[in-house]
Amino acid sequence: MAKIIDNQKKILLQHSLLEDLKQATEKYDQMTLITSDIDWNLVEREYLPRFGQVTLVLTKEGAIPQLPLAEDLAQALALLPQDHPDLYQAIKEGKLKVMQALGQGNTYLLLTSKSDYRLYWGYGETFWLNYGAKSAENEAWAVDELLVADLLTASKTLLDDKICQKYEELEEADRPKYVLEVSGLADALEKESLKTFKEATRLGQVKHSQEGSEFKKTAKLLRLKEAADSKKLSASDLLEGEIGDQLAKIAFSQGGGEGEAIVLPNEAAYYPRPLYLQDEATGTIIEKPAVDSYEEEPAPVQKPTRQDVSAIFDIIRFYRDRKQDNESQAAFSFLMYVLESGSIWKIRKAIDARNGIVEDVPIVVGLVGQGETGKSTLLKIASNLTIGNTKAIVQASSEEKLFGMTAAVRKKLLAGKNLTKQDRVNAYSSNAKVINKNIWNFTDHYMDEAQVITPICIDDPEVSLFSSAAAQTFLKKRSNRHGDKLGVEPVAIFSMNSKGKDIELLAEVGRRGYVISQGNQFRKKTDADIHFFEYLDGNIDNHGHWLNNTLYLYLTRQIDRWLDEMSEDDYLKLKRDFLYPVKHAFWQLVEEYGLVNTETSHYFSMKNYSIVEDLGRRNWSILLHDEATLREISFARESQECVIPARVFPNKGNDIKRYFGYLPASAEICKTFDSQGLVVNITNMDLWQGNHLLVDRYEQATGIAAERFEMEKAKAAAEVQGQTMGANIAPYLKKNAEMMDRMMKVTEQNAQLLAEKEEQAAKNEEAAAKNQEQADQIHQLQDELAKAKAKEEELAKPHEEKKRGFFDRFFK
Repeated sequence: MAKIIDNQKKILLQHSLLEDLKQATEKYDQMTLITSDIDWNLVEREYLPRFGQVTLVLTKEGAIPQLPLAEDLAQALALLPQDHPDLYQAIKEGKLKVMQALGQGNTYLLLTSKSDYRLYWGYGETFWLNYGAKSAENEAWAVDELLVADLLTASKTLLDDKICQKYEELEEADRPKYVLEVSGLADALEKESLKTFKEATRLGQVKHSQEGSEFKKTAKLLRLKEAADSKKLSASDLLEGEIGDQLAKIAFSQGGGEGEAIVLPNEAAYYPRPLYLQDEATGTIIEKPAVDSYEEEPAPVQKPTRQDVSAIFDIIRFYRDRKQDNESQAAFSFLMYVLESGSIWKIRKAIDARNGIVEDVPIVVGLVGQGETGKSTLLKIASNLTIGNTKAIVQASSEEKLFGMTAAVRKKLLAGKNLTKQDRVNAYSSNAKVINKNIWNFTDHYMDEAQVITPICIDDPEVSLFSSAAAQTFLKKRSNRHGDKLGVEPVAIFSMNSKGKDIELLAEVGRRGYVISQGNQFRKKTDADIHFFEYLDGNIDNHGHWLNNTLYLYLTRQIDRWLDEMSEDDYLKLKRDFLYPVKHAFWQLVEEYGLVNTETSHYFSMKNYSIVEDLGRRNWSILLHDEATLREISFARESQECVIPARVFPNKGNDIKRYFGYLPASAEICKTFDSQGLVVNITNMDLWQGNHLLVDRYEQATGIAAERFEMEKAKAAAEVQGQTMGANIAPYLKKNAEMMDRMMKVTEQNAQLLAEKEEQAAKNEEAAAKNQEQADQIHQLQDELAKAKAKEEELAKPHEEKKRGFFDRFFK
């Protein structure tokens, strides 16, 4: 993002140049831009709709003033009507004018209205700003107006309404002559001194390694100048004669040889759009439409939705359930690398700062497998997740002009030399070594782009790309950087067709490049599968959701913050797993959105995918599923180990060491090997393979399977015999059951009658008890009445004094 310094207030503005222009749209109606490179897309999308009158001045350095004008005029007249018809129409209507000046290095952007102005000027990423009233009292305006006026005066019209109209009226054959006439190239050839052309050629020769095309053209102009001077030709003569034809070929870049014009490819045209940059100091992520664009805006980093997060698991499940063999571990590790790719440079820098081994953090990733295994789909997913589209994937197999050019032809073009007829015939090669080297050079050039973090995606190179000498050279060169040489740089993602061959990785390449195999095809595709493929390719949405780069940008920012605050414990985790930062940041989203379950937890807890282990497992599987191999394996009863003899391995035992190397030590399958063979733990081998092959064979070889079979057979016979006996006695059992039912009914009836009798007896006993109680009560009342009556009678008798006895008298 370009910095803008307010030259009057001496402050740094907190928004971009484009944002400042947008704010000034209503106040200013005219714009003049003086720059060394014009972004036609930016002019069409941002400038013309906002300003009523736009003047563009393209500045170029050139030894012969009119030569770049002629070239640019020819190119613009061929390009604009087809690629930018609205711009071309604006030129014809007088709203847009294109001019050219020479020798100016700075960029100037002037906005004006009837009363005010606003001028930006600068070079590279820094601009100063002046503004104010267009008045005589404003000294700054007087200086700025004179500066811009001088630049415009020194400029020559490249395109305006009159040039376009005249060009359209001419026949095709007459147009080159018109371009030469308007550009003044023929006039310059007549008027300029021979010394000027000689000096231009000399300078071109001195700088031919950087400016080879300029040297080539000026050398041809020198020869034409010498021919024109010897014949004393006028400018009009030059346009009509043979020299005019040669001038046209130079201006229109047609060259002087036979056959197709061979030119160096424009590599930047294949770079991703948009590009994402990152400021190394602040960590700000910047979006840029293209590598050659001046438009830069801070990228909006939004929080991913629950759908953005769950989409990752949808992809993993697809590679788990719809593949003929589960390859979800590989898919998960690949997606984690893609989502961490924007921070790989910073991870390497953090490790280097602690004297760690930066070479163990891969800077490229390669998907390897046969056709129809989902490699290209994963590459499209990567492109959708990082830039939001799949339009920037480079098709290596079809880009012969980009990757097929031979080194000899490329060297001659860079030196500005003429190509021979043989050079033109053999300009491009289909040799894998040539193409591989050019692909790595292309990748190297892309990684040199300043501050870029967007991965480059390349589809369908030869599988030998990773095993080539060029791969080792490239990866060592870029991966071994330390200290100040470490900075912001992108990674590269490849998808390669193995054509049924195992990829052979050198140890130095395997450390620096993360290779992931996709070896199994998908099951028979359903309509739902086809729909999901279209969604993964970015062609349609899935339940209203598109694959996008929101998650990538968000995780890049979160990882950067985690690295800035990394503790020693965090660093140990990073050393053990270079994908730990992205897993840590992604897992926080998984927890927040309630996506934690046994399935999602499994992927975060498992090891990262390893192609060495994967290919080893596949090769061992092929070996062990061969019946001839199984017959040679020795098993012993009650032993958990078996002996695999050396003779079963390929190349008559010479590959025993390679197959031992396939076995991961952590799986505890085999301790060591010797010339006789391998002693393998049966259970652990089956566990690593994910089957019961050796266990089944062990039981078969030791008779355990036969014993189990006999036991199962006897058990089955007993069950059959029991079923037969049951069928024979079934009628008797049925009759007995019926009799028992009848007996039970009689018993139930008798029990019911007995219960009724007992109930009646209980009622009778209760009634008798009540009657007895009543009789007892009556008897008691009668006794009480009799006693009362007797007492009454006793009281009614006359009183008689009783005679007193001896003791009565004494004890009175």
